[in-house]
Amino acid sequence: MYLLFGYFLFAIYIFSLIFFIVGIFKVIKNNNLSTSLNNISIIVCVRNGESSICNILNDLKSQNYDGNLEFIIIDDNSIDKTKSLILEFIEVDNRFKYYSTENMKSNLNHKKRALKLGIDKSNYEWLLFTDVDCRVDKNWAMEMSKNYDSSDYVIGLSKVKEGKSLVSKFQSIDFNMLMISAFATTQMNYPLACSGQNQSYKKNIYQKVNGFEKINSLLQGDDSIFLQLCRKIKNIKISFSTNSESYVVAKTHLNWSNFLLQRVRWAGDANIMWKYNKIFFIIILSTFHSNLFILYLIITKAFYPLIFFLGLKFLSEYSVYYLGNKKLNQEKNSLSFIIWFLIQIPYVVCMGLGSFFVSQIGWRGRRV
Repeated sequence: MYLLFGYFLFAIYIFSLIFFIVGIFKVIKNNNLSTSLNNISIIVCVRNGESSICNILNDLKSQNYDGNLEFIIIDDNSIDKTKSLILEFIEVDNRFKYYSTENMKSNLNHKKRALKLGIDKSNYEWLLFTDVDCRVDKNWAMEMSKNYDSSDYVIGLSKVKEGKSLVSKFQSIDFNMLMISAFATTQMNYPLACSGQNQSYKKNIYQKVNGFEKINSLLQGDDSIFLQLCRKIKNIKISFSTNSESYVVAKTHLNWSNFLLQRVRWAGDANIMWKYNKIFFIIILSTFHSNLFILYLIITKAFYPLIFFLGLKFLSEYSVYYLGNKKLNQEKNSLSFIIWFLIQIPYVVCMGLGSFFVSQIGWRGRRV
């Protein structure tokens, strides 16, 4: 019985990869864009970020943009030197603004609570987001803003630099595949995912969906699930920024424990996606079961079916990887992809099972 179920979900997974490939081949929208002079509120939430806060603040200070920018830094009850470091930047650049969630009353959880404060304090219509552990190019705001005249919501690409460690190689390819999928589905006018490390939307879009109130109890949810809420707005225009200077470099995890804890939190969103987008949830479910199915074939020693399905999975995923990176002008590393492919099979199964225990995992030292 499981074999038939496995065949069915595996087929759905392969069809979803084909859907991604079709999206990759579509002509990129808004390929010839001009710089927008919209004023932008850039919002960064931080908790205990003294080790990295100066990097992102220097990146923001160096932005090459002719319009007005304000940098709203939300301190989410840090207990280290985060506040004093932010105040140092405020003294030399009045575009920086500091706010703390210390006395804030809200029913929102963790980061969404801090984000709400930042949005409430913003003065401009366009909101642009990144994280404290990220690095951005000096033309980041300018390149993201080039999508504003034809969009209400802009999905930006985030990437992780590949290091020498196995975890960094795996993380780099894994995140890369997520971003390619987000790009491809946006090209198909059916955006499924985004990252809070690099996204931008109008304040009135945020207000139309009543902010984060519908997802107030979730640990995460401020990016992909929030995107699903926004997708339901009539005539909303969502685009993906494909200029390499608009890409954000995210933190590279140096050990497996921190990386896996982060991904279990992400998996918690995937586990409840059926409430917000049933088709996306089916794709997530098929991804989980396609890898579980491979493990089943290994355990049952079904050699010939294993070779066929493993080969089909590899060819489909590698096609997405190769073609997506080619379209987005990113480097390709076939050896790292093979390493990712092999580890990914038990990894996806473990993350899927771990998603049921996300309530036991905190954010920045705090539990749900």
